[in-house]
Amino acid sequence: MIKAVTLWGALLLSLSAQNAYSADKNGRYWIYGVGRQVCETYLEARNNGGFSEISYKNWISGYLTASNRSSGDTYNLLGDTDFQGALSWIDMYCRKNPKNTIYMAMANLNAVYYPNRKKLK
Repeated sequence: MIKAVTLWGALLLSLSAQNAYSADKNGRYWIYGVGRQVCETYLEARNNGGFSEISYKNWISGYLTASNRSSGDTYNLLGDTDFQGALSWIDMYCRKNPKNTIYMAMANLNAVYYPNRKKLK
């Protein structure tokens, strides 16, 4: 009986923690990886290719996966757009905003694509 109660408690706790977001009292939080880099650095990596470009693509795909997991009623944030389409959107954003970070580019992409996302099935 105690084991069953403990399992139910753990399950409820894990479910409630899935939609919890953390930040300090000013709403700030740490950004890992290339998300902290500015768009002009991203565009250089896109032009040069190689490991640096792969690092950005990996970070972006991780951001999209996390958004799919943590955004309400979302199966695929990109909707009918594929990954290459998302990269093209980021390229365009970064050309217009070279001093913004990749994280800001992704936050803007999220805001633009969210209304047309594929919802949970």
